Amino acid sequence: MKPISFFTILKSEHYKLRFNIAIWLFLLFPLFMTLCVDIYVLHKHADDIYNPAITIDYNPWVWVLGRYIFDFYALLYPILAAILSYSLCDVEYKNYGFRLLFTRPISKLTIYSSKIVFLLEINFISFLIGYLTFLLSGFALDKLLPGYEFSSYNVNNLIASYFSYLFIALSAVSFIQYYLSLIFKSFVLPIGFASLMTIFCIIAQNKDYIYLIPYSTVWRLNYCFYSGIINFSKGEYVNIAYALFFVVISFFVFIRKK
Repeated sequence: MKPISFFTILKSEHYKLRFNIAIWLFLLFPLFMTLCVDIYVLHKHADDIYNPAITIDYNPWVWVLGRYIFDFYALLYPILAAILSYSLCDVEYKNYGFRLLFTRPISKLTIYSSKIVFLLEINFISFLIGYLTFLLSGFALDKLLPGYEFSSYNVNNLIASYFSYLFIALSAVSFIQYYLSLIFKSFVLPIGFASLMTIFCIIAQNKDYIYLIPYSTVWRLNYCFYSGIINFSKGEYVNIAYALFFVVISFFVFIRKK
């Protein structure tokens, strides 16, 4: 029998999970959050709508828009990444999915690789949606709040850097959570761990060692965004190392699933 190709397996992952609530929640989270913040900003600054006479002396991308959206990112994205990773395992836990997968003429490495690529795809699409909606939100507010002069500030590189490093950080978190989801069938333990680490990083965000914890990266990126400078730092190297490490060790757990 001819072996099934990687792309066929990846396509089957898309088909199998196309109605998964956790995936759609992760994908649409940045869009929903941006729309909510836009409504809040317009409500808060209702007197300034279409009024060019009212001006501000600070960067509106950062202090009108970014400070609200990105704080929600830091608080909720790691937990949503945990739910996403668990959902990929949960669909196999049901009806002996792992056992059925391994009875087919498919390499276990191919099956595992398709799941990792699928997880990266969902992360990338979610962050791409976040990046585009953030830019579109700023352009829309520039028209509605002309006095704030969003168009006077060039933040393209800053925003692109933010979302690029966010992708690296949340990929690391997703792979850590995928490993935990392979170890523990219970929903509570992986999600509880992500919630605990998120809370811990809020409390310990000023500690020197905090860059060693991927769950803290979004908070660090937020502070860099507020300062107007985001550089590739040792935190990004740590996140890449975490991602590679957990991809490897998760494989050895994955091939032993029954």
